[in-house]
Amino acid sequence: MKVLLIQPEVRLDDKPFDFPFWAGIFASIVEQKRGQVAILDLNAIRMNYGGDYVPLEQIRKDIASEKWDLIGISGLTTMYRRIKELVPTIKKLCPNSILIAGGGFATYNPDEILQLIPQIDLICIGEGEETFSEIYDTINNGNNDFEKIKGLCINKNGIPTYTEPRALIPNLDTVPYPAYDLYELDVYFRYSSYPYSVEAFNAKRRATAVWERGCPRGCTFCSHNGMSRIDLQNIYGEGDRKKGEQLVRISDKENNTFQLPARWPTAQYAVNNIKLLHEKYNVDFVSILDENMTSNKKWTEEFCNLYIDEGLNELVKWGTLGDAPSVATQSHLLQTMKDAGCTYISFGFESASDKVLKEDIQKGQTRKHLQITIDAIREVQMRPLTTFMIGNEHENINDLMETVDFWIKNNIEIDPFICTPYVGSPIYYNNKRFLLAQYDEKLKHADKLDIDKSVIKKWELDALDKFMTECGDATLYTGTVSKYFTIPELIALKRFMYKHETGRMLEMAHQRYDQTGLEQWNHDNKWNDYCGICKAKETLSEYMTMQI
Repeated sequence: MKVLLIQPEVRLDDKPFDFPFWAGIFASIVEQKRGQVAILDLNAIRMNYGGDYVPLEQIRKDIASEKWDLIGISGLTTMYRRIKELVPTIKKLCPNSILIAGGGFATYNPDEILQLIPQIDLICIGEGEETFSEIYDTINNGNNDFEKIKGLCINKNGIPTYTEPRALIPNLDTVPYPAYDLYELDVYFRYSSYPYSVEAFNAKRRATAVWERGCPRGCTFCSHNGMSRIDLQNIYGEGDRKKGEQLVRISDKENNTFQLPARWPTAQYAVNNIKLLHEKYNVDFVSILDENMTSNKKWTEEFCNLYIDEGLNELVKWGTLGDAPSVATQSHLLQTMKDAGCTYISFGFESASDKVLKEDIQKGQTRKHLQITIDAIREVQMRPLTTFMIGNEHENINDLMETVDFWIKNNIEIDPFICTPYVGSPIYYNNKRFLLAQYDEKLKHADKLDIDKSVIKKWELDALDKFMTECGDATLYTGTVSKYFTIPELIALKRFMYKHETGRMLEMAHQRYDQTGLEQWNHDNKWNDYCGICKAKETLSEYMTMQI
């Protein structure tokens, strides 16, 4: 049996830094079953075309080189536009192949995706290893009856049909390591240099790894490709977590398990993975892309101790991601990680406004956590790496000033993201109509008029298509959930904040407040020292008082 796994291009403005993990793991599964498998990694191959999209003619030649029984394609929401372009080409070339899709672009709303890209046969919901394995076995046995396979949305003659929910994998040690030999390793090693630390920058053969699935935090802007309990609640409840929880509990009971918000394999599994990368591929640096390594103190300490015991701390340096609450409350963990070879930790701080952190972000962190984390990172002589975003739902000018004030006091320069409500995130579900109406003005007024619901559904689907098509670059803007600022206003504020131009920020606030009278622009007196207009008024007032 022959299987082709297609990795689309992503972030054309940057280099291909990260291995396509899903394709490598699925390829290992096929190899274990003694099947034939190939990975068409367009994100790596694009570097042969100036970093741009691989020409469709070349893709057609590659796909037509074999007769494939099963073709898989996966990607994030940011890759939806390209996947929608590729799928009809794939299906036209291989009409008899089963085409399965998965990943963040499809896992949260598979019924809508099957309407938007009807050439897809199957969509894998959430975690795919067990589902993919069973699909392979079914096809290999000469049977295309997939209704008994859990965790699917099947395209039955244009009608999306769900199978039973699949429980998350309880033991991640059972997941095979990727089939690294099938990766375009020469391309990935060519772009090993990574500007997060001196060691990462000087890396010659850098690899990437992911072991954690899900995250213990409940950030409203985040999702985890269907690989956490919270994600499954949103998927099966279509954004209603309480409704979805009922189905997740049924799945728990049937599988005698409890599906967690975050899971890890054993620390030994992770260490053995890096040993393999070093011994077989001479890897000298590993970027561990786990969403929140520091949140699991016990696992991290065990990993670090095993890493040192194996002597890897001097052979393969590494970096990862963490969160402020865990580091702020157990800062000694940083020295443990550094001793084990960690050279950087990237943190999602998001905002320095306690109001925004509590009401909008809901990560469970405070401005105090952020400050303690920065101080602790500097204490162990590492460089703070943080990301922030603006355009949160209830964020006003005072909240933005809290953030830029934090940057100035810590002498850090940040170019913030504009908050994007990706499909699958809580802020997407909570603001879906508000978001889609930004892509179709009719939706702002539809509920007030006597319009057939099927017509409104069609409008919503078309608006969703426009939104997902626009989500091509996470560093740019799309729709917004901000109830206070427009996209043009956010673009201007983003620039002022990046340059620490607080005077211009507050000048803009005065202008907009005078024009609109909207309170989101009315800044507190605590920012008067940053505000040229307020200082000028104060000086003039004092001058006039002296003249009396």
